[in-house]
Amino acid sequence: MYIAVIHYASDAVGDDITRAFGRTKFFVKSKTMRGDHVEMAVEVFCDDKDMTFAERIRAIEGVEDVTLIQYNGEYHG
Repeated sequence: MYIAVIHYASDAVGDDITRAFGRTKFFVKSKTMRGDHVEMAVEVFCDDKDMTFAERIRAIEGVEDVTLIQYNGEYHG
């Protein structure tokens, strides 16, 4: 399981991002909008060998960056 943090310009790009996940199971956990920029945090269920969704998202015009964080479902702090 991963958390994908995606920064992009314009909320219109969000639909393209969700389509880019394809058959990969995911849940949008948060979406923060600052002016024309958006940060979306997505919980992604995938195999370490199949990260093609990240490359598809990076290729979308308007996507600034994609960060993948391995996540086991627990927060400590």
